[in-house]
Amino acid sequence: MLAAYAKDWIVHIEDISNFVKQQRQNLNCNYTELITPQEKVYPVFDSDIQKKLGLSAWTDFL
Repeated sequence: MLAAYAKDWIVHIEDISNFVKQQRQNLNCNYTELITPQEKVYPVFDSDIQKKLGLSAWTDFL
């Protein structure tokens, strides 16, 4: 599994050091200018999969 991850799953490595430095400056702005990824709830409809993953019903988040 680790070999597949290292050889096949990683398709690009990017140095984001400058971006992180810029974002650190945004911490002084009460986080209003901080760039973060948009997060969305991934609905899992199958109750068996919900149970295996330890999820509550996805409708709880709507």
